[in-house]
Amino acid sequence: MRILHTADWHLCDKNGPIDRTADLQARVEEVAKLCESERIDVMAIAGDLFYENASPEQMAAALAHFRGAFKAFFARGGTVVAVTGNHDRDAKVEMIRAGMTLADPHAGANQQFGGGRVYLANRCGVLTLADPAGRRVQFVLVPYPLASRYDIPVAGYRTREEEHRLVQAEVAKWIGGVPEKDSFDPTVPTVLVAHLHVRGAQAHRLYKLDEGDDVLVDFASLRPDWAYVALGHVHKPQELGGSRHVRYPGPLDRLDFGEKDDPRGVVAFEVDGTGLVGDVVWHELDATPFVDVTVTDPDASLPPAPPRAIVRVTVGCQCQSRDELNRRLKAAYPRLHQTKWPEPPRPGGAASTFQPKASFEATVRDYLADKLKDDPDRVALLHLADTFLTPEADR
Repeated sequence: MRILHTADWHLCDKNGPIDRTADLQARVEEVAKLCESERIDVMAIAGDLFYENASPEQMAAALAHFRGAFKAFFARGGTVVAVTGNHDRDAKVEMIRAGMTLADPHAGANQQFGGGRVYLANRCGVLTLADPAGRRVQFVLVPYPLASRYDIPVAGYRTREEEHRLVQAEVAKWIGGVPEKDSFDPTVPTVLVAHLHVRGAQAHRLYKLDEGDDVLVDFASLRPDWAYVALGHVHKPQELGGSRHVRYPGPLDRLDFGEKDDPRGVVAFEVDGTGLVGDVVWHELDATPFVDVTVTDPDASLPPAPPRAIVRVTVGCQCQSRDELNRRLKAAYPRLHQTKWPEPPRPGGAASTFQPKASFEATVRDYLADKLKDDPDRVALLHLADTFLTPEADR
């Protein structure tokens, strides 16, 4: 069975003011073409299919595009197996799952799962699929461990750290007990698909994570003796424990400037009756460029950037007209994400003369007047502040 491992699609995502729909649709189409060229039988999506703030209408449009992009894949019996992540909202996901059940009410009866469709798991489970040649592989499915997905009552913990430790124990217990389940066949090769943060994985954060930050799962709990462990949640592509078959592939595309230097891709591998066979192959995708630009001369030509790049600008000089430079920046960079302006200079480097006043309103007005002293938009901003400081604004 030929399997493609991907994760963290975040369909319908936005990056600040920039709608990422076109970027993500392009990557979906790229993956669909790869599934055909590599003759993939099953695509495993290890969580975070959607952006958490996506509306039902946006999700419906994303699924329609998904269906169209993978039309050839589904037509030849290709199957998508996906688990939910921490950004997938339960209410919206359950609506999608209800629709899937109506479309195919007999799916999973007597542990029989057909191809040519999507299976989206919001609870732990075991699913067995067969490729066109009849070779079977069983998928152990573990969504992101929210307490609600393990029926843990809110009264069972007092702090976030307690909640995470409790859920972590439940995850380890459930995975460890899979071989004892009636739905598990020890003679069939097994692939774990999970949206988890494995302790020791390299994340982009600069400090060491603990149970207060996330649910951390030990490497040994993943059953690395199974044929393959398809992980999602950590966005940095990597192997774990020196094992080529235990991996995070990273997201479908770059999602923010913290990922601007990371490659993006998917992993293809093959499983037969003996387990993993052949190479585990990384296929790089044409990820969206994230570009930092520094402006040191407001009158000079602006540095070039790729047309589809998302651009962040730092202005390292004073300029007579921010409005004029801002217009030039927006014209040069259609996908301008953010502009960082320098602090206006103070004569002789003098410190602020602001002193708190007796009333809250007067204090705020004087503070803003001082801070905005050299800002070209000072009058408009002070007028806007006044609309929030009038008595009517409190009603």
